[in-house]
Amino acid sequence: MRSMIGLALASSTITSASAAEVPACPTFRWVTLGTAGGPVPTPDRSEPANLLLAGDRAVLVDAGDGAVGQLAKIGVGLGQIDAVVISHNHLDHTGGLAAVIGLRWMNQFPGVLTIYGPQGTKAVVDGIVASMAAPAAIGFGLGALPPQPADKVKVVELTDGAEQSIGPFVMKVAANSHFDHAGPHTANAPQSFSIRFAMDSRVIVYTGDTGPSAMLASFAKGATLLVSEVIDLDRIVGAIRQSRKDASPEMLADMERHLATHHLRPEEVGKIAGEAGVSRVVLTHFAIPPGPLAQSEPALRQGIATRFAGTVDLARDLSSFDLGCVR
Repeated sequence: MRSMIGLALASSTITSASAAEVPACPTFRWVTLGTAGGPVPTPDRSEPANLLLAGDRAVLVDAGDGAVGQLAKIGVGLGQIDAVVISHNHLDHTGGLAAVIGLRWMNQFPGVLTIYGPQGTKAVVDGIVASMAAPAAIGFGLGALPPQPADKVKVVELTDGAEQSIGPFVMKVAANSHFDHAGPHTANAPQSFSIRFAMDSRVIVYTGDTGPSAMLASFAKGATLLVSEVIDLDRIVGAIRQSRKDASPEMLADMERHLATHHLRPEEVGKIAGEAGVSRVVLTHFAIPPGPLAQSEPALRQGIATRFAGTVDLARDLSSFDLGCVR
């Protein structure tokens, strides 16, 4: 793991960098592999995916389309990935999962890949595994392969409030408002998670996809790093209205209501960060119109600054945020 990415620093600081530097020690580190928001391919940003490094553990947090290629760009092989955490089962966050499972299997990497996620994750994984049965019968020319990669994949479905130890850190999940609910819910309701990763005194909280949620400030309390989605609502609504002249007023009103309630405006990000007392905010999952991020940056920063005076980073694909050496 020491040759993978990043640079080492004191555990009391957070430094952002490109993901191409060599660490002097195993670190607790977050890498934004893909920072696009929503299921719309763009030339500038890959679909939502992140890499969490904790000592000798490498964990994918969401696996949008292109995640495998993004890992390759920073020198992380699939044999090093032994866990995937899915925040929710929207395709922009799971579209790259088949490649993670299938390419690990085809290359016969040892060990079992554990996939954590909300209810429904097992059905997604079972479908991916089943889809690989026919190609296996044809053969890949890589030696003897099992009929399917089922024995190389384990799924752990989580519910609101669940805690799970993964190597040197503890993960806790909380249902947020991305699916118009928060907290306790019926057994069959879909869930979207915000996720807290804690290792000694260092904490990374990943909002996942969420709208305004009363629980998020307490869930993120004292976090070292808050990794948050964000939407430039006025600009993206304006862009949609401009490009969809055929849309009815009712459809556009429903769309705007959905975007406002299922995602976080910068003022909401600032409110959560300020109330939680986090050390630093990293913005990702940018729901913004096509074009340079600089066009939305002033509004994003100004909105957050109304409630949060700390450091705010606007992540790019392969940005890296180091919380220091793993002791």
